Amino acid sequence: MVALFTTAFHFGWPWPAQVYAVLNKYPNPLAPHVVSMDVVDRQILPDGTIRSERILGIQQDSPRWVRRILGAPDVTYAREVSFVVPSSIANPTDPEHSPARALLEPPKLLMASTNLSLSSLLQCRESISYIPHPWPHLPPPTRQQFAPALSVRDDDDSADDSGSIPGEDADSDDAVPPYPSPAETDHPLSHPAMPPTTLFSQSALIFSTGVLATDRYPPYGISADSPVAPLSNPAASTFPQRAAGRRVEEYSKGRFEENATGGRAAMQWAAGRLWREIEDPTGGE
Repeated sequence: MVALFTTAFHFGWPWPAQVYAVLNKYPNPLAPHVVSMDVVDRQILPDGTIRSERILGIQQDSPRWVRRILGAPDVTYAREVSFVVPSSIANPTDPEHSPARALLEPPKLLMASTNLSLSSLLQCRESISYIPHPWPHLPPPTRQQFAPALSVRDDDDSADDSGSIPGEDADSDDAVPPYPSPAETDHPLSHPAMPPTTLFSQSALIFSTGVLATDRYPPYGISADSPVAPLSNPAASTFPQRAAGRRVEEYSKGRFEENATGGRAAMQWAAGRLWREIEDPTGGE
């Protein structure tokens, strides 16, 4: 059977800081199983998306029976592809659009990874996303930016009898405050227009393949017009092989959950360290 793992939680850092930490996470004392990380490709796509491809070396303390079944080496390797996607806007060519009006979707960090080693016997396909949260984020002074007609006319303490805001000229260009910009005192990886936290979502599909396959893959029901060929790879031919495949899937899911818990702590450590180092290069840790 196919094992599915999912989780989601918030990191207490703004999205730019979280992305910076993700891309600079290793080496990490809280994730000692990741022993190497090599960037093999990085490019900027036409829409501004940054695409990166990395190869991770992973050393697991697997039990003897797992190593015997899989013939696992000391260090296995996984391929990771990530996309830092900028915010989408309604119409970038519109000269009157502004950040306050035009942002439709938040910026995203999307990641996908799969194991390279032992993929003929077991596959782990992982998907991760990081997005600003909550979204949409409405920074102050939101009301005057997005609903200037409402202003503060229902606030007797802040408006005169004419309904105007004290000290403001309705015909002045300065009547509506500009879209917020970072102040000199702000952290370089923060911005008043960005939410203070980041939503992390993770899922992993873990399944045995080849002589250990517990089920056909892809599953039944795929369209005959699908580009996937063959239509379905058969399960292992004998019951002992399928039983071994189930044991490997169950163990791999449990190990993945352990690594995910450790990865959360490692991510918190990396984000905090990089935040402090950028805020005060002499203070660091």
